[in-house]
Parts: sequence; C-alpha cells; structure tokens
Amino acid sequence: MVYLYNECIKLFGSHYALMQAIANKKIFKIKDGLYSTNKNEKELAIFVKEHMGAVFTLESAFYYYGMSDVIPDKYVVATDKDASKYNKQNVKQYFMNNGLINIGVTSIKYLDTTIPIFDKERLLIELIRYKNKLPFDYYKEIINYYRNHISEISITTILDYLESFPKKELITRTLQMEVL
Repeated sequence: MVYLYNECIKLFGSHYALMQAIANKKIFKIKDGLYSTNKNEKELAIFVKEHMGAVFTLESAFYYYGMSDVIPDKYVVATDKDASKYNKQNVKQYFMNNGLINIGVTSIKYLDTTIPIFDKERLLIELIRYKNKLPFDYYKEIINYYRNHISEISITTILDYLESFPKKELITRTLQMEVL
C-alpha cells in the first residue's frame, strides 16, 4: 500500500519512528513524500496516490472496464480546471469545470489498486463529448460495446448527468442516433 508522508507520520507516530521503520524495512521510501509497504510497488498505485483528485477517463477508463483491449500508452485523467498541469509524458490530462469533475465519479479495484474512475454512464457522455479527439475505429469499438451492453446502462442516470453539461441537446441527439 502507498502512503504519503503525513499518513506515515500518523501511522508511525513521528518522523524518527518512520525513519526506524524504513531502516527495519517495514516500509520503503519510493521517493520524497511517498512510501510503500511493498518494495516494488505497482506504478498504477503510485500514480493514484501522487495524483489524488485525478479521475480516470476515456482510453484509460475504457480499458480498465474491459470495454476495449487497447492498452493506453498514457494515463488518461480528468482534473479540476484549477489543478496543476501534470508535466509528465505518461499522462494525458483533461481539465474540467468544477461542477463537472465530480459527476459520476466512482472507484473500482484494478490490479489490487482502488482507482477513482467515471462510471459507465458518465463515460458514455465523455465518449460523445470527445468523439473528435479519438480515432474513428476506436470510437466505434466503444459505441458498439455500449450498444451490446445497453441493459447494463442506466439511461435515467445519463439524463440526470446531462442536466449539468453544456451542449446537452447535441449529446442527447448523438446518444439517440448512435447508441439507443
């Protein structure tokens, strides 16, 4: 499990006790401010802890849900529009208005790591919103997934979510033409 420095201080009681735990290999320092109970921690677990507030979306979320077998070459996340830009080559970051970032956020367990992710209903909205930024074949693959699994999707939830989105009429029309 991955911990931040302040979590380690609460766990061990003091900085000195944390240093003793590191010396005794009860916990391992990954880098400044980040510690783990595992010597070789998974990259995903480290990413999630380092980027609290980021929500997995689009290509990453489609892969983690099993909607696509295309492994994304970057972590694709959504963050609040006021969040700092992640200056990392392995991250694709979408900035969202404060009111939109929390709509449809859930968490799933993937490779023993609990990750924040948009639910499938919100992802369908994101798929339509970012249609032009995705390869056409990839877009069609995900749309086909939704068509084939429509009974697992709550249309009522989608309609509730859409109330908060700009261009909701356009998204609704696209939903009706391509999925329903």
